[in-house]
Amino acid sequence: MTLMRTTLNIENGAIAAIHNYADAAIVIAILTAYLATSASAAEVMSNTQQNALVQKYCTMCHTDAVKNGGLSLEHFDVAIVPLSQIAMMLSKLTGGVALETVKAAASNASAAALVSKNMKSGAMGASGISRPDGAIVDGLIQAFAAASTGATEWTVHRTKPTEASVLTASILREMPLTKSAGEAESYRLVVSCNATTHQGSMQLTWSPIAQTGTLAALVDGKVAVLNDTGPALGLFLPMDTLTIKDPFFGGSVTFPFANLPKDARHHFATCFSSGSASLQALR
Repeated sequence: MTLMRTTLNIENGAIAAIHNYADAAIVIAILTAYLATSASAAEVMSNTQQNALVQKYCTMCHTDAVKNGGLSLEHFDVAIVPLSQIAMMLSKLTGGVALETVKAAASNASAAALVSKNMKSGAMGASGISRPDGAIVDGLIQAFAAASTGATEWTVHRTKPTEASVLTASILREMPLTKSAGEAESYRLVVSCNATTHQGSMQLTWSPIAQTGTLAALVDGKVAVLNDTGPALGLFLPMDTLTIKDPFFGGSVTFPFANLPKDARHHFATCFSSGSASLQALR
């Protein structure tokens, strides 16, 4: 056993040397664990901090009155917003870095470098307000990355009992960019149904680049034309899939309606049974 005459006394973040015999391996293990714990704690950003940053930097463009991209952030609360929404905001913040790449940035130098490069062209500061310190942006990005886990599965939300009976379900899909490793186009689909008025709609948004053009939508294999100047009408709720073909990058994304929870599908049936619902793309 290798011995050394130094152990480590860790108090209030400081390391002081004291003399005593200790196993070197144990000392190194304790130091490594301490530093890892300290670094992790330093990176955690509270929900209150996240909400404050969104209010300051994002609500200039995303208000109740002007819903750019179909989104208002005036009442944003990271604790309750759909996971797919957080993932879309993350895509905008990082300039289109794929979710898994963003998550890997905490421990992978190449992923961290890509996030650092792309976030310079991201949405933070788009309103004209000076960007916050880089460490703050990094903290928000990592917090959003953790909070968006599960965004590629359906998230169902029902309004409060005191409000109109509206059910929404949302999900995210990514299309990796073949020419840019670690980057992806993100597509978010939101399905909604007002049980009182029997009005249903599907809304498609994409990130990070605003594009104008015509999209081809396949509803259970049947073609529907979709553009960003008006909704496609006369839609039924897909039984299996909704596939969006992207003319900008030549790929496609598929939303799995077969995985939609049964109770949500039953609710949506009241709005989509007549084929009068709409599907609208918002850039």
